[in-house]
Amino acid sequence: MWIKANGTNSTEIEDNVIERVLGMYPEEKLIDRPIFSEAFANGHIDFMDLQAESEKILIPWQMFLLNRTNLDNQIAQIDKQRKYKVSSKLIAKRKGTGNVTSKRIIDRLIRQQNFLTSSVTFSNNSFCGSLQGMQTSQAVNHILTHFKIDRSTLWSFTSKGRALKYFIAQTEDKNINVSRGVLTNKLLPAWQVVQNDVYKSTSGFVIRDDQVPFVFLPSEVNPDEVESRQIYTLIYLIAIIGLEQYDYFLDKNFKAKILKAKGISAKLHSITTELLIPTTEVEPLREQSITSNMRDDLSNKFKVSPLALVTTLRMRGIISKQEYDALKPPVYVPKKTKTHMNSPRVSTSVEKFCGRITFQAINIGIRSGSLSSVQAQHLIWGASNKKGYRKYRNELGI
Repeated sequence: MWIKANGTNSTEIEDNVIERVLGMYPEEKLIDRPIFSEAFANGHIDFMDLQAESEKILIPWQMFLLNRTNLDNQIAQIDKQRKYKVSSKLIAKRKGTGNVTSKRIIDRLIRQQNFLTSSVTFSNNSFCGSLQGMQTSQAVNHILTHFKIDRSTLWSFTSKGRALKYFIAQTEDKNINVSRGVLTNKLLPAWQVVQNDVYKSTSGFVIRDDQVPFVFLPSEVNPDEVESRQIYTLIYLIAIIGLEQYDYFLDKNFKAKILKAKGISAKLHSITTELLIPTTEVEPLREQSITSNMRDDLSNKFKVSPLALVTTLRMRGIISKQEYDALKPPVYVPKKTKTHMNSPRVSTSVEKFCGRITFQAINIGIRSGSLSSVQAQHLIWGASNKKGYRKYRNELGI
């Protein structure tokens, strides 16, 4: 295929190179985009069109100009990083399983983590693997102590949103970076480019590292990810890091699986539920008749969903199956995702997606000049975004 410049054939590129680049994220079906379908049919594409389309799909246009050998080397390195950094089960998921985690998000976070640990000096994170060999109660106490989580403070919050912010702050203070999914300010390809269900199915997962592990909360990219669910996901992922069981993640259908969990999965849920809903607090309920009002009050206190609460009570044998069935709240129906969202400040979206630790390191790099504008844009957006970058710098006064 030829790349045309000013109507003239300029550079010839291999069709299979284009197919390979677009196939990096198979769940997004980028190869079906009209601009590329026409290019394959006509045997050429205008350079300006290629640049414009690259901005939409957030893939650097320069990748299309690599020869097959160089491109294969680049993709082999990406695959190697994926296999080491995240669960092999996560990578293996494909369309049709009901859960497809965005490989684009995985790659973006790996790139940010590599930048962070190469540009800032960190010691090995003492929490990694520190829960191994511990009983559930010991593991919970260790998490509470290590991250300086005070249950009285947690329970005093009047909203689950404030509790989530508290958990995130305490986690990041101990060099575990918390990244969240966002759909604003072009940090991910817009809904017109990538169908929303690609992101809706994305799981909560860990990006492995001995110094600064990353945890990813699907947040707004998954409409099921309400604040109480995010809290549960965060604690579960922290337990994964503490046990160094990186072959696990928390998919969107976890609720039905808690009662059937075995082995390491059961251990992860046990640590999470015991930290959030201490046995000592709910054991007295064993001899009581629990009402839906009591359920909701306890849900608000412990900052978990009503369903997570009654599932935990059932798992511990505090309520019977009949009581469990009676206390289960109506099935949660997420609000329809807006196709046009009100965008917050660029810097707000970037901090949320990158996590506080990475966000601060990027800004230090920009201010010091160790990060060029092109490097910074690729770290933040995964591609060039000159307009967004200008707004970003203006907001932060950089």
